[in-house]
Formats: sequence, C-alpha cells, structure tokens
Amino acid sequence: MHSELFTLFGFHLQMYGLCLALGFVLCYCLARRLARLTGRDPGEVDTLIMVAAVCGVIGARAVYVAQNWGEQFAGDPLAAFRIWQGGLVFYGGFIAATLGIVAYGLIRRAEPLRSLLDFCAVFVPLGHAFGRVGCFFHGCCFGGVGGGALGVRFPHGSPAWRHQVEAGLIGPYAPQSLPVWPTQLIEAAGCALLFVALWWLYRRQRRWAGLCCGAYAVAYAALRFAGECLRDDPRGDFHFGLSFSQCVSVGLLLVGLGFLVMAFRESKHGTEDGR
Repeated sequence: MHSELFTLFGFHLQMYGLCLALGFVLCYCLARRLARLTGRDPGEVDTLIMVAAVCGVIGARAVYVAQNWGEQFAGDPLAAFRIWQGGLVFYGGFIAATLGIVAYGLIRRAEPLRSLLDFCAVFVPLGHAFGRVGCFFHGCCFGGVGGGALGVRFPHGSPAWRHQVEAGLIGPYAPQSLPVWPTQLIEAAGCALLFVALWWLYRRQRRWAGLCCGAYAVAYAALRFAGECLRDDPRGDFHFGLSFSQCVSVGLLLVGLGFLVMAFRESKHGTEDGR
C-alpha cells in the first residue's frame, strides 16, 4: 500500500488522486478519438467530461461524507472538502454524473437522450477502473480474509490491518494484515474488460439507442453485487442484509434491463420496416 507518493514543499501527492487524474485524462483522450471515429463532434467531449467530472465528484463525496459523518467529519467538517485524501462512493458519483448528463442532453436537444447516454456509458468503467486501482494503493475497499493465491497482505496501520485488529483476528503488533481478497483489483479488471466490450459494441451497434448504457448497467450491477460479497470494509447493512451498493445495484440492473428491452424493440421494428 502506497497511499502517499511523496511530499514536496508541503504538498502531499496521494496515489488515489493521481489515479483519478490519470483516468480523467485517458477518458478524455479516448472519448475524443471515439467521437472522431463515429462522426460525433469531438469538441462536445470537453463539455460532457466536465459536466460528468464536476457532478460526479460532488455526488461521490457527498454520499461518502453522509455515510461517515459521525466517525470522520463531525469533529472536522472542513475535512469533507479534502477529496485528494480519498473517500468517494462510486454510486453517488455515478448517479450525480448521470443526472448532470441528462440535464445537459435535455437542454441541448441535439440528439435522442439514449444515444448521448450510450456514448458516455462507454467511458464510465474505464474511469472507474483507475479509481479502483487508487483504492488499492490507498488501502480502502478491502476484501475479506482469504483469496488463496490472490490474497494480499496490507501493512501495519492500513485500514485492513486496523479492521482485523479491532475484530481480534491479529494482534496490535502484527506487521501485516492477514491475506484478504484484492477486491479493488478484481473490480478494476472487470471494469477494464467492460470498457473494451462497450467500445466494440458502440462502434458496431450505436444505431440501437440505449444498447450500450443498458449493457453497462446490467454488467456493472452484476459485477458490483458479486464483488460486495467479498468485501469486508465497514459499510453497514442497508436493507435485507444487503449493503447500500448492493441495493443500488439491484435498481441499476432493472434500469439496464429496461434500456435493453427498448433497444431491442426498436431494432426489431427497424428491421421490419426495412423489409
């Protein structure tokens, strides 16, 4: 775990923040490339990515602060603004960014909203993959004890180490945590594969409005729901023994299925009309 890379003149460069920045830049460059390849206006990418980034960070931080107010922020409210130290909830950012993109699409009215969401959905898992790598280096979002050959030991003082000390699994002088599932890297790998699949799908089937965003929603909801079963960081139950993220995953799955149904229905009608 290397949460902090270095300190220079009082500035602390956090690995988490660096990963987010790298993901942002790569998503921006690839989004402009995909726009050129598919006949979209590359200049619109500037607006889209700024809307998504600003709304996403605000939403992700707001949900994290709300979930951890009593433990981390009640005594130091200004800490809520130190996002470079980590502490973002993906689903909070995802929902806020989606609402921002929807508002932009409704105001602009240059194309069907589902077509705009399809384009944006391609890059969500890529940015998310970089964020999960940042989580790994920061030590948060860790998995439960186990993992076999994939198991990772986090160092003394890390979130996983502290959690295991509090649970009585290791002593306070243990140099490392017990091996845990690398849930951050597992999700990062899944998101990277999902990005590749969506890139391919968008270039070949973008005429089916809603197909890419529906495919993303279904695939990521399944990935996240399963991944939550391996995590062991304190998140608390939300309803019916499920975490907050699992509950949102169920809703996202249903929304994704709805988009897929609409896309397939429209594609079928289009085929019939063409006959």
